[in-house]
Amino acid sequence: MRDSRRYLGLELAGAKNKKTALALLEYYPKEKKIFLLDIHDRIAAQEGRSGDEVLLALIDQQQPVTSMGVNVPLGLPPCLSCSRKTCPTQDKCQLAAVRWMRRETEKARHRRLQEPRAIEFTPYTQRPFELWARYHLLPKLPEWARFDIDETLGGNKAPLTARMNFLQRHLRDLRLIEAWPKLSVALLALQLDLGKRALSTYRHLEEGVHSREQILEALAEKRSIFLYEKDLRKATHSLPAFDAFICALTALLADNNGCARVPAGFPAASDWVEYPR
Repeated sequence: MRDSRRYLGLELAGAKNKKTALALLEYYPKEKKIFLLDIHDRIAAQEGRSGDEVLLALIDQQQPVTSMGVNVPLGLPPCLSCSRKTCPTQDKCQLAAVRWMRRETEKARHRRLQEPRAIEFTPYTQRPFELWARYHLLPKLPEWARFDIDETLGGNKAPLTARMNFLQRHLRDLRLIEAWPKLSVALLALQLDLGKRALSTYRHLEEGVHSREQILEALAEKRSIFLYEKDLRKATHSLPAFDAFICALTALLADNNGCARVPAGFPAASDWVEYPR
């Protein structure tokens, strides 16, 4: 087999812990086969080098790659990129992204979605895609497949958004794709007709090992993905390693017409998160 393309998946965690993981896939378009070549987990500071230096060196060692899927925001909410000296308030703001967010929130109110957070939006912590996911994607999923959305500058995501903002300055030559592992897994699991139990428990500490193995085996069988035993074991026993694999797979799908298209009217300058169609 020849003429392959490689894809990375990054599950980024805090710089001072050992939960960052990096997965490497190789794809053969002619044969439509995917190989999980390696998963590096527990990436952290070592031998006098910071966690960022170790991670950047490891990414560089995997080159050349077509693109890298990452689990954290690649951009900031519209208010933080605004250069105006005075703010007219979000009710009167004419930035395209904020206008779109305002319209979507109003539509959600009128549809009377059973979603208490449809009352307002905060363009200094949220991006348009987070509203798109809340009002258009999650309602289409079975209730047991839904999940809480972490805002770009919410309490859980803000430190990781800041770290990724720093790393991007050192990754200018690498095409980056944002992915939400929870969203990708939910959609892939539904496509694979996996049961409620696998999807609702795959992130659990103990039950998750079996559920992740079930998801990976279904992907291997129905999506022609070859998993070496050592990497299968790592991805089943480590949630960060599993999510890194999902990020790499989402990047591969995005590059091969396997992800949803950006909807008409979505603000052009806003970040889009790739997810399986």
